[in-house]
Amino acid sequence: MITIQGREWGTPAELAAALGSDVTEGMIRRWRDRKGLTTVAGYSPLDETARIERDARLSGRGRPRRVDVGAALVA
Repeated sequence: MITIQGREWGTPAELAAALGSDVTEGMIRRWRDRKGLTTVAGYSPLDETARIERDARLSGRGRPRRVDVGAALVA
């Protein structure tokens, strides 16, 4: 992870590790393509990624999700 102007940015692998065991690199890449997750040179902001993950978890669509400590701390 790197910090740019007070925001933490990471690769899909770093973000998946930070957000918990039920978030995968593939999910983060799909969020980039489908949800418009900001990505610059392969890095995306942790706070924006956590917001998208939280919205997906709370939406009730898809497979059941659990709350991870990492995601709860970021949100």
